[in-house]
Amino acid sequence: MKDSRDRRGSKRRLLAELLIAVIVIALFGAALMLYERSSRRREGLGDSGSWGEETGEADEQEIQLTLNDRVYAYTDRLETYLLIGTDNSSANPEAEQGFNGDLADFLVLFLADPDTGRYGFVQIDRDTITDVPILDENGEEIGTALEQICTAHWYGQNEEERNINTVYTVSELFGGLPIDGYYCMNMKDIPSLNHAVGGVSVTIEDDLESVDPAMTKGAQILLTDEQAEKFVRARMSVGDGTNISRLRRQRQYMENMYRQVHERFSENAGYINDLYKELKSVLQTDQPDKTISEIAAGIHDSENVGFLTLDGESTKGNQLDDGEIHSEFYVDEASIAENLGKIIDLRDVTEEVITEDEQMIIEEEFTDDEEIVSE
Repeated sequence: MKDSRDRRGSKRRLLAELLIAVIVIALFGAALMLYERSSRRREGLGDSGSWGEETGEADEQEIQLTLNDRVYAYTDRLETYLLIGTDNSSANPEAEQGFNGDLADFLVLFLADPDTGRYGFVQIDRDTITDVPILDENGEEIGTALEQICTAHWYGQNEEERNINTVYTVSELFGGLPIDGYYCMNMKDIPSLNHAVGGVSVTIEDDLESVDPAMTKGAQILLTDEQAEKFVRARMSVGDGTNISRLRRQRQYMENMYRQVHERFSENAGYINDLYKELKSVLQTDQPDKTISEIAAGIHDSENVGFLTLDGESTKGNQLDDGEIHSEFYVDEASIAENLGKIIDLRDVTEEVITEDEQMIIEEEFTDDEEIVSE
């Protein structure tokens, strides 16, 4: 295992952060598309599909999540999809055959709840340390290892296996949260996609002059394709050199692009269709195509809670056991529950579960005593 990690090499790190701009443009289109999918599915069950409408008990299913030693529950009509952005580490000629997937350096969980009428995005730090399933050459899990969550996409013999492995890893990180599907993009399409929206305006909060003279701290600029790549990629040579700072820049880029796309869609309903056509060729997904114009109407009047981030502790360590020191992020599970609660009606049912478990133990002990007496 250590040998396979050694071969990932320095080239992977140079490419790791370019992806972010690629997937950003997909966020709004994907959100619209996903809501339409949930609406049609509910209509098939006799539900009108309108957000905020109450449904009968027959349509409801309670989902339980375990986070921070607490048990939470919600009534499931939630739509949840993982947006994955990969680097180009599989192109590294030193990568070991059989474990040469790309790293998932950009992970955003999209959630939409028609019961609360809210939707939003949860940003996941690619350095998050969690249990990652290790797959063998047949795609079978042979165990797990505490690694950066981005490595989940490195294991597998094809893109489907790698994407599914990543979805499962994120699901477990979120306490067993069901994830309905994924959308995955590679970073190589950043320039063309950034160009498709005419660039994105940002405020430079870190001094980025070392990567571009025009990126002075405090400047407000419309990023060119080349600058956008640098803005979301720069890490070691700018600011405090942490992934936290880079995540902040990436979040600003996403939020500003989201607003820009939304404004253009408001002016031209066909804009999303045109944008999605450009994205379709670079998207990997397990979801069917949907008509974007119909999807747009689905969340038009819903509340967008925005891009949410998880609290935790950033440090340096060698959890990967590859002889190098890496950035590591240890997420606060209470923060996961807090952020999910901003979108869904999440209830703490820990005491109820404990009571139920105690009752089951009592009943089992009572049954055992009866069997002893009867003997």
